Amino acid sequence: MRLTENRIQFIAQQILKELLDSKEISFTGSKMVLESEIARIIFDDLRIEDEIDQEVVEMISKMKRNIPPGSAEWDAIFQEKKAEIARRRNYIY
Repeated sequence: MRLTENRIQFIAQQILKELLDSKEISFTGSKMVLESEIARIIFDDLRIEDEIDQEVVEMISKMKRNIPPGSAEWDAIFQEKKAEIARRRNYIY
């Protein structure tokens, strides 16, 4: 995961603050509960993207040709396969 739990929590706090300040939502419940739910959604989204990334890396490593990680070809194949898997899972990244 690219973000720490503290960073995810900070982002959730900022999202909640912006939503409440901009009057985009009307919420009378516990702000801590809503903040935790926002953080959970962020965490789940990042976890799904990590799973897709790992699946793509495994696909590339099983290819008959040895494609060096970090090369332009590897990056192009990675993006293509990631988009393919994301579409199949109905995941938008």
